[in-house]
Amino acid sequence: MENRRGCKGCWHAAMRTQKRWGTCMQKSQVIAGLLAAFGLLAPGAAHAQSALGPYVSLGLGLDKMPDRMLTINGRAGVTSQWKPGWGGLAAIGYKWFFGLRTEAEYSGRVSWVRTFNNANPWAGTGWDNSVMFNGLYDLENETPITPFVGGGIGLNQIQWGNNFRVPTQNPPTIYDNESIRGGWQGIAGVSWAVTPQIALAVDGRIKGAFGHFNFPGSVAGRSITGFSYETRSVFFTIRYSFGG
Repeated sequence: MENRRGCKGCWHAAMRTQKRWGTCMQKSQVIAGLLAAFGLLAPGAAHAQSALGPYVSLGLGLDKMPDRMLTINGRAGVTSQWKPGWGGLAAIGYKWFFGLRTEAEYSGRVSWVRTFNNANPWAGTGWDNSVMFNGLYDLENETPITPFVGGGIGLNQIQWGNNFRVPTQNPPTIYDNESIRGGWQGIAGVSWAVTPQIALAVDGRIKGAFGHFNFPGSVAGRSITGFSYETRSVFFTIRYSFGG
């Protein structure tokens, strides 16, 4: 009887040891899987930079226009206030040696007018459609994280629409119209090379126009002139490089 009890105790101890060993093996497999996944997402120093050559990029962002000056019906010194908006961009470019990148970019932004002079309510939508030619410099280092700075020049098309007006005026004067002027932008951001082909980036932009925009009203003799366009944006982009 004692031998039977002893054997039974040994069998239970062996089963407990086997279960513990199985649990340890499962945990080891999970940890190994996590490490393998991390290895895919965090390339080593040998793959720390994006590949040279052509690339394309797409982005979405938030846009906020600060108070802008204008003249309405001959009255100068009027300020306009705008609600936050959003934007999108697409670019094709080329990454050269020494961290230089050049690209052609199309971007679109939309925002909504709120008030004039922080008091008088207005209604309407503003669109910015732009083509820019950018030069960017990557501050490359031994990590996948790369700060960059740059700028661009091109053309801005500013459109006002959706019955841009004073909503309390009856009948209202509508200022729906568009203008094209030369444009500029400054860019600063940081990118992460997930692989030599794929990079994620976030950047801040200040964008404006050379000269002023004018919007004739629907009533003869009424117009908004001297609109000084400038805006601030934060964009999140993904870049795909075709070089290897």
